Amino acid sequence: MKFTKKLEFGNYTLKFGSENVLLDYINEIVTPSFSERKYIRHIGDKTDFFFIDTKMVVLDDNKTKPVVGICGRIIKNTVLTRDQVFEGDTLLEDYEELDTAPSSFFLLILNNHRLIFCKEVSGAPTIENFQSTSQYCLMESWTEYINNQVEENKSSRRKNPKIKRLTKKSLKNDCPSPKLRITTLTDKETLEEFIDSFEEINRLSIKLLPTNKEEIDNDDFFWQTFGDKSSGIDSENTRVIFSNPTDGLNQAKVFSELESATSLANSNFSVKGYDENGDIRQGNNNDFSLLVELPDLSKDVDDATETAYEEFKKLVANDRICIPRKTENNARRIIKSLFRRLQ
Repeated sequence: MKFTKKLEFGNYTLKFGSENVLLDYINEIVTPSFSERKYIRHIGDKTDFFFIDTKMVVLDDNKTKPVVGICGRIIKNTVLTRDQVFEGDTLLEDYEELDTAPSSFFLLILNNHRLIFCKEVSGAPTIENFQSTSQYCLMESWTEYINNQVEENKSSRRKNPKIKRLTKKSLKNDCPSPKLRITTLTDKETLEEFIDSFEEINRLSIKLLPTNKEEIDNDDFFWQTFGDKSSGIDSENTRVIFSNPTDGLNQAKVFSELESATSLANSNFSVKGYDENGDIRQGNNNDFSLLVELPDLSKDVDDATETAYEEFKKLVANDRICIPRKTENNARRIIKSLFRRLQ
């Protein structure tokens, strides 16, 4: 069967401690972490993950509201092995190795930290592989950044002993290690079908997750207040549980709350109940990832970037992808600075 390319979508949430996020260290740590083959993640002795064809791109050249992203490929460079084959009616020992390097395309939109991801061939890196590899490269880039700061400080103090000495400990306090989470965007059409398949829903659990400084931005006042309270006590995540084991929950309300809570991909949920046959039925947000078939996505990264972003805008216009209504002031300033540099 011919492999069909599908766009996947996620929210790329990157935090440096409780104060700083992706754009705060875009030049010092984030962009270098995507440098082509600068950092290589080794898995065992036969598999490597790394980035190629990466670059920063202008997605919208509107001078007042420019849109900037990082595009490229993640490679899984590995060796496939076999120990035996079946010929005729006989099982034969036949050891063989085959080098293979399947790839996936990605586009990270820096304005709203939405990730567009596409496996280009069978066996290509998954979005989970992308998260693990990006986390590894971010850690390597962060370590290099800290070490460079210390060395530059030493060099400056040799010229001027009055300059304050910087230590790795103090630098790590100011810039804690990066923590990345990619939350897949939920397909609300599939989610609605799933909720309708329940005869009775007894339990709904929703956990709000840290964001890249965007507001919670959900329409429902409850979720806005819920998110504000979580931020107010510096909670990394906050959970609310709805339960009615006797009569079940109102299914229309369950879908409404899930649609609101998952719209910005800043939450995880699980739902549990029974189907019409009385069998236990359950699911979580990982079961409802938004996928769009795009079999003709170009192998050329520039063309793929343009096509993927156009598809993303259509999904936003059709309300299948939700993005924050507001961009934090400092984020707007940084985006404009990146845009000017790319002109």
